[in-house]
Amino acid sequence: MTPEPTSTAPAAPPPPAPPTPAPPSHAPHRHAEPKHGETQHGNGHHDPRHSEAKHGETKHGEHAETKHSGARHGGTEPPAVVHHGPTPPWKLITLAALAAAALTLGIWSLLAVDPARIGGTGLVEAVPPAFFVAIFLSLTGFVATLNLRRHTPVLLATQVLVLVVILHSADPIIHGLPRLQASYRHLGIADYIAQSGRLDTNLDAYFNWPGFFDLLVQLSGATGVSDLMGLATWAPLGMNLLLLAPLLALARRLTSQPRQAWAGVWLFYLTSWVGQDYLAPQAYAFLLLVTLLACLLSAFSGWAWPTGSNRLTQFLARSATRLDPTVPHQGMSSPPPVDTAILLVISAGLLVAITASHQLTPFAAIPILALFLLSGRLRMPSLPILAVVLPVGWLVFVAKDFFDGHLTQLFGSFGDVEAHTLGALSERVVGSDSHVLVVYMRLAEVALVWLLAALGAFLAHRRRAAWLTAALGALAPLLLIPGQPYGGELMMRLYLFSLPFAACLAVLTLMPDRRGGPGWRRALALLAMGSVLASITMVTRYGNDSMEKFTPDEIALVKQLYATAPDGSILIEAVHNTPWQFQKYADYDYRALTMAQPKPGAEPLTCDAADRIAQKAGAYLIVTTSQKEAADLLETTPSGDLDRFIATCGSSPGWSKLFENAGGVVFHIQGAGNGN
Repeated sequence: MTPEPTSTAPAAPPPPAPPTPAPPSHAPHRHAEPKHGETQHGNGHHDPRHSEAKHGETKHGEHAETKHSGARHGGTEPPAVVHHGPTPPWKLITLAALAAAALTLGIWSLLAVDPARIGGTGLVEAVPPAFFVAIFLSLTGFVATLNLRRHTPVLLATQVLVLVVILHSADPIIHGLPRLQASYRHLGIADYIAQSGRLDTNLDAYFNWPGFFDLLVQLSGATGVSDLMGLATWAPLGMNLLLLAPLLALARRLTSQPRQAWAGVWLFYLTSWVGQDYLAPQAYAFLLLVTLLACLLSAFSGWAWPTGSNRLTQFLARSATRLDPTVPHQGMSSPPPVDTAILLVISAGLLVAITASHQLTPFAAIPILALFLLSGRLRMPSLPILAVVLPVGWLVFVAKDFFDGHLTQLFGSFGDVEAHTLGALSERVVGSDSHVLVVYMRLAEVALVWLLAALGAFLAHRRRAAWLTAALGALAPLLLIPGQPYGGELMMRLYLFSLPFAACLAVLTLMPDRRGGPGWRRALALLAMGSVLASITMVTRYGNDSMEKFTPDEIALVKQLYATAPDGSILIEAVHNTPWQFQKYADYDYRALTMAQPKPGAEPLTCDAADRIAQKAGAYLIVTTSQKEAADLLETTPSGDLDRFIATCGSSPGWSKLFENAGGVVFHIQGAGNGN
């Protein structure tokens, strides 16, 4: 971060008598004052914002440390340091009460939601108006706290925590079960490792990156809790709470003053719609990545080489300083050698943990660290090198079984930028009208955030404030686009990787560089921007909630199926959106008739597709309400096709209904060699 200069008054005219040395001032200073005629940082760039205030004045909104300059020029004893008075207690109490009211009203509103009312655009159709009042109260409380004359971190943290609970814990509060089918699969992988004590890399690609699942196993063993369903249920809230500290630490390194950092964290939570905060390796790896970047910018900021050693280093240093004069002064002072060694080992350990847990995140770290190195924000060249060696070596040697069998998938589309961007996006802008609306709103929110980030970077550049590091961090993940589409989710993941940086840039459009609050005009604009983004995020984050949520009846149906089907049986789901595999991950042969993906002009399901799978040894078929929601929302099959499929095929020879409840139905399909 850039040092914040102490405001001083100009020297008073010297008396006729020779000046006498002034006693030392006891005013607290973060940085020594420059000598007369020197700039604050000594880099030859005079910043008008650092000029001295007029006599008797302080910079607006700062915690003034006004010191009479006569002490430096031989004057009399300087007067006592002038500070803004403490914030009146009634203001603090009012803002705390506002946070409590927002939290109470928000939780009550979520508890009052009827899940049956959740429609094609998701949760926004079902929440009562009181929920939006709670969101607005939360936003108002944060902006008002941000605008206090005295910086109040504890109260700002409280306001952000309230927003996180209201906006990011809707699923566990409303449904009381894990969201997304993948959550249940991840529980099953951890259960398999715990039960078998081994990794079967031929069973699933996940076992080639087992770091996250090993952590779940260790957590289960340490606590004695074998059923981690509750952990998976509350993972979205837990992951966002764990992110708060590293996000704030990172934002403090990217911005000029603390209030900008808090506003950046606040904006991150307002625009984090991707939903990769469930019990998943991506959420865990992202948490580690943010922690790593905050650590590196705090402890290892600076140039990795003498900036005048050759033309290249001179060019890099000159370019970085010209773009952002604050770069040489950002970050903290160098730690002692022992601390440096410890932090270096910790950073390397974080890179190893990321590499062992997720396929994409370690590759996202490479361009970020490389650009930090080239811009004078990382003085440890060994870390970017390690960031390259670890994931490549892991893929080639540790994940050898996956690497050998998926060469075409990994490199078949390498360099096809159009297919990885416009092609991938066009594949997602299909489905029902409500789903297409959600997709367009997601694209609009991404465009809005990046537009605000670009505007913030431009304004900060003109004000000679910190912006370059955040801009490089936001742009770096885009360098992964030529790689491969990552299952069609690449653009969504890149937005997630860039968001902590883009949010810190976006708030610069409304947050001043000086210490102190933004002022009421900017505060009202900040409140308006937050309200718009929160409203959009309610649709973009929860727009697919009708198919991503599951019911207790569906879980009961799956458990009944497990209790009935012998080990080794073939289990078929009509559409790949069933809350199963949380137990007996390797005990069954799991199949799907169709994936939960948009299919323009999709053909109806036929009984023959299931009969062919079951023709040898028989099979069990499950159709759930969440499968129907996914099929209708994404138009995976024609509208209402699953009901027709159940009615038609359920009465076919060899088909027998085993059990049924409000969550769905299970059939047994008799095969040629299975009379059961």
